Amino acid sequence: MSLAALPGDLLLELAAAIDVRADVRSLAVTSKSVWANVAPALYQKVVLRSAEQTTRTLSMLKQHSSIARHVRELVISPSHSNYMESKANSAAVASIAFSKSLESLARFSWYDDYLHEEMWFALRMCCPRLRYLSTSVGALFPTNSQLFNFVDLRGFSLHLGPGFYENNNEPISLEEGWPPSQRLWDMLFNRCPNLEELEIQGHSVFPAEMHFLVDGRWPHLRRLVLGDLSIDWRTGIIAPGQKTTFISFLEAHPELESLSMSRHNVNPSFLQAMDPDALKLTSFTGTLQQLQGLSHSFSTLKSLTFRDALWSRDPTILAITNVLQQLHALTDLAIVFTLHSPYDSSSILRALIASCSQVQNLTLGCLRQTSFQLDTLAKGLSSFRRMRTLNITLVSAGDLSLAAAGLRFARANPRLRELCIAFVPPSFPHNLPYRPLYPFPRTKKATARFEVIPDVYGLPRTLRVRESTTSVWPWMLRVTRHVRRYTLEVRWNGSGMRGETRQGLLGIFTERSPAGDELRMFALCSVLLCFAGAFLVRG
Repeated sequence: MSLAALPGDLLLELAAAIDVRADVRSLAVTSKSVWANVAPALYQKVVLRSAEQTTRTLSMLKQHSSIARHVRELVISPSHSNYMESKANSAAVASIAFSKSLESLARFSWYDDYLHEEMWFALRMCCPRLRYLSTSVGALFPTNSQLFNFVDLRGFSLHLGPGFYENNNEPISLEEGWPPSQRLWDMLFNRCPNLEELEIQGHSVFPAEMHFLVDGRWPHLRRLVLGDLSIDWRTGIIAPGQKTTFISFLEAHPELESLSMSRHNVNPSFLQAMDPDALKLTSFTGTLQQLQGLSHSFSTLKSLTFRDALWSRDPTILAITNVLQQLHALTDLAIVFTLHSPYDSSSILRALIASCSQVQNLTLGCLRQTSFQLDTLAKGLSSFRRMRTLNITLVSAGDLSLAAAGLRFARANPRLRELCIAFVPPSFPHNLPYRPLYPFPRTKKATARFEVIPDVYGLPRTLRVRESTTSVWPWMLRVTRHVRRYTLEVRWNGSGMRGETRQGLLGIFTERSPAGDELRMFALCSVLLCFAGAFLVRG
């Protein structure tokens, strides 16, 4: 039986089971009948990352309303744009919204420094199912924005971009000092009583004041994300039994499951005054001190992300181990260490294995110093028996290339299904040190994402790789990003490992590994020997 003869519901289920979007697109273009059934899965979420892509895609969707009616989430996030490009993007959104082609749109995200009133007006009037909004605030923000006229939202996200802070030299207040704030709180407090997700993000050395948040009450709030905002940071010691306004706010939302905070939000010692039965969090992002204050949620916590990098001192590692050992339900862990010396990495790995070996998704970073030998790390991580996803960020020692490292991890951890390895310089996440006399481009970050393709027995057979390298040219003349895609065979064959030897001697010569170093040294010695022989012959 051909694909075209299969029932439409079965084709839709088949497309939904495919994780790779490119594979879904390949399935959809096999025939017109398959396309008609697979289009809902292919266009359920549309992400546009450039001005040209936005205008072309939205114009196509406007002309084909049978496809546009399947779009449930639309994300517009251009990497860079000027005012005219942003205006064209917003006009394209307004045009397709006024055509009433986005009748199923439930989520809309706009990540651009410029806001345009006709776009928000069109979305509010012509998208009746729109319940989740996400936008960023740049240097210019209209006081009477149509953004604040929405009613009955289920989710709202506001990102304070760098332009917002750069144009406010004085301490920023999201209350009486910021003109649009009154309309923002009026919309959230009075016209969105069923809010389930609230996110207000911002990254700055000087946090913006936002004390009005504690006045809000949303009985169904499940997710709260707060950036560098000052909400309830009192100095001094509170009396026993006394609770701050932010603690009372958290206790008033018993359905809260996911909480993300920065160190500017609240004094960690105040969290201990919270009622032990008030919150049962399943996901938390914050600092180690804040986590220690939320000990009443240890039994239910499944996902944990440390927002700030932790120093690799022995007391810090002991404190982390003590906390992680109490998180028996933990499945997702994201943690970044700043190393004092290369020898700290071994104690970090032993502590993680001893305290949370049940983790299924691990994100680990070790910065400032070279840390693990990748062969040793790959073997050590095999102690995480249930791990399915791994993200590693390291200052590489140069022992293996990204491709070779991915093969080592896949072979040592056969249960892995997704793997990401990033090599960064010691200065990361800050800029590279200024070297005006260095004549060659320097690598700022090299990343490889590996998708593990298993065989019929569930063992890794091949790796689908997307490798990207960001390089900075001398005197900051330009920043280039090189991306390539390829496939690696995990298993050995008669001629060796495909991928590691796919380029022969040239591949080994350019490889950042001990074998590559030896081959380059051998080539250099050979050249010198030839020169010496030539001089002897001529002399």
